[in-house]
Amino acid sequence: MVRPETPKGVVLVLMPIGRDAATVAKLIERAGLRPVVCNTLQEVIENLEWVIEVVVVAEEALYGNNARVLEDWVGRQPPWSDQPFVVLTNRNEGGKFAAFRRELVIRLRNVGFLERPLQAITLQATVLSAERARRRQYQTRAYLEAQRGASAELERLVAERTADLERANSQLREEIAGRERAQAALLQAQKIEALGQLVGGVAHDFNNLLMAVIGNLDLLSKKLGEDARLHRLLDGAMEGARRGATLTQRLLAFARKQELKAQATDVRSLVEDMIGLIDRSVGPMVRIELHAEDNMPVVDVDPNQLEMALLNLAVNARDAMITGGVLTIGLSEQIVDIDDQLGVQPGRYVVLSVRDTGEGMDAQTLARAVEPFFSTKGVGKGTGLGLSMVFGLAQQSGGALRLESTPSSGTTARLWLPVASETSPPSGRAPNIVTQASAPAKSLFVDDDLLIAGSTVDLLEDLGHQVIEAHSAIEALRLLESGLAADLLITDHAMPGMTGIELAREVRRQYPRLPILLATGFAELEGSEVVDVARLAKPYTQAQLATEIAHLLPNGRDGF
Repeated sequence: MVRPETPKGVVLVLMPIGRDAATVAKLIERAGLRPVVCNTLQEVIENLEWVIEVVVVAEEALYGNNARVLEDWVGRQPPWSDQPFVVLTNRNEGGKFAAFRRELVIRLRNVGFLERPLQAITLQATVLSAERARRRQYQTRAYLEAQRGASAELERLVAERTADLERANSQLREEIAGRERAQAALLQAQKIEALGQLVGGVAHDFNNLLMAVIGNLDLLSKKLGEDARLHRLLDGAMEGARRGATLTQRLLAFARKQELKAQATDVRSLVEDMIGLIDRSVGPMVRIELHAEDNMPVVDVDPNQLEMALLNLAVNARDAMITGGVLTIGLSEQIVDIDDQLGVQPGRYVVLSVRDTGEGMDAQTLARAVEPFFSTKGVGKGTGLGLSMVFGLAQQSGGALRLESTPSSGTTARLWLPVASETSPPSGRAPNIVTQASAPAKSLFVDDDLLIAGSTVDLLEDLGHQVIEAHSAIEALRLLESGLAADLLITDHAMPGMTGIELAREVRRQYPRLPILLATGFAELEGSEVVDVARLAKPYTQAQLATEIAHLLPNGRDGF
């Protein structure tokens, strides 16, 4: 059996009578080809399935039906193939043999005849010529197969590129739609950011005004006699100033410029204090109900953020109740054990719930409700950040936010807040009582606002301290460099030229033992390195000022 990897051209030889097959095979081998002698026509057909260049067959081997059997194989050839046959004839003449040979040409198609006895050179030349023609057929086959492969590859690439193009077009459409949504959200966020900057600046300036008002009212309260009416008027003015201070704190929280610090907070007191503001925010069409358990424990949370969260939830509830309804605020204590599936750590929690009787949300909307910038309100009617801020507060506080809603049945938002681990006094207003004052000290006070400077200097002098004023950070440094032996530096932050935190950093470098108190309405001191100094939030009372000085100078004058 011939193997397809045969390096030489293979010639099949079928001469079943006598010793002619061996002679012919030897001549073919001398021509540089490889002869394969077959004993039967069936053996020839089996070998033709491999790479065969030429078939040399004796005429007598094709008598009878043998030619027809070989014709079947020839008919099954692929279009590129035209197998060459060399038929060795005898000197038989007559019409019968002529007709037989014509029939062989028709059946085998590519046929050459050599008459015996043979000339060696004639046989070799004929076989070599047929071999070269067959080699060209194989080259044609290789070319056609390469063409078919290239065509198939081209079709595959076209289909692949078409699919890629369709995916790219689909992705482009999605990106365009996403970009439009992002641009709308960015525009709304920029509006909110601009509003935050404006609110922050106004709140800061208002804080300075309140600082002068509260400071002067503090001092005035000590100068009044026993006239009850004057004291009542003074108390009213002080209460108004305190409310203004609370308002500025909320504005600064909105502008993200308020110091956000978790502390033990009485949630019930906070909610009760917020009822008036919530009532004004939701309008007369909404009735507010408060259901709170008695003896609620305090929780670890930032009270300012919690106020903003409660206000956000109330406003969302109002917007869901287009024709009015009932807004129910609830407070309860819950215990979470390890088997609960709330996503919070086991422990005690206070649950602040806000329930409305509004339109509610379907499951798809509810699943995305806390996503940033997702909103069901119309364009320009919401930022989509309200629930995201509440969710962030819950996560940062170690709690959770859970929303329950069905269409036409309202929505309930539950804010889980961890109970404070340590018993500490809840956050609240500082009492208007001056604590035990520190020993008289020489204070260097720095503020570019003359109104604030005059008020604070009066407060310090009333506490018994000697005060040296400076109206810029540069002036303060010059006083220290000239030999001023101050016991304490009190400085504002927002000043032109050099900020208070930059002044504190320079003073800390040159005079490391000098205590520093930074008085500011901003908690996020942007654009500056962190310096570990005491802070006093504006507006402050004389009592708060005295307390901070006592912490910094507990043993009287310290010096540097």
